Amino acid sequence: MKISRIILIIGWSIVAAPAFTAQAQTLTTLHWFAGDADGAFPDGGIVQGFDGNFYGTTSGAGIGNHGTVFKITPAGTLTTLYHFTGGIDGSGPKAGVIQGADSNFYGTANGEFGT
Repeated sequence: MKISRIILIIGWSIVAAPAFTAQAQTLTTLHWFAGDADGAFPDGGIVQGFDGNFYGTTSGAGIGNHGTVFKITPAGTLTTLYHFTGGIDGSGPKAGVIQGADSNFYGTANGEFGT
C-alpha cells in the first residue's frame, strides 16, 4: 500500500505521486466568442449532451447584451439557442446548464427577478 502526503501551503497543494510519462495532447478551439450576437464570457463551463454536442451559456453580449445559451458541435458549429432579454427570464448567467433525464437542459440566470 502506497501512502502519499498532501501538504497545504496557503491555498497551494503539493502532492507526492509516482512519476509517469504524459502523452502529448492537442488543444482544438471549437469557437471563439466574438462578443456580438454569439455571446461573450462563456464562464459557466460546458456539458456534453446525450446527442454528443456541447451546451453552455455566455454571461454577456448576445442580442440585447444579456447573455446566451448555446450549442456547439464537436466540429465547431455554434448555434445560439436562446438570448436572455434581461426581463423576467433574467440575464448574465454565471453557471452553465445541466441535462436532465428527460433530455431537457436546465440552468439559472441573474437579474432583478431571478430565474
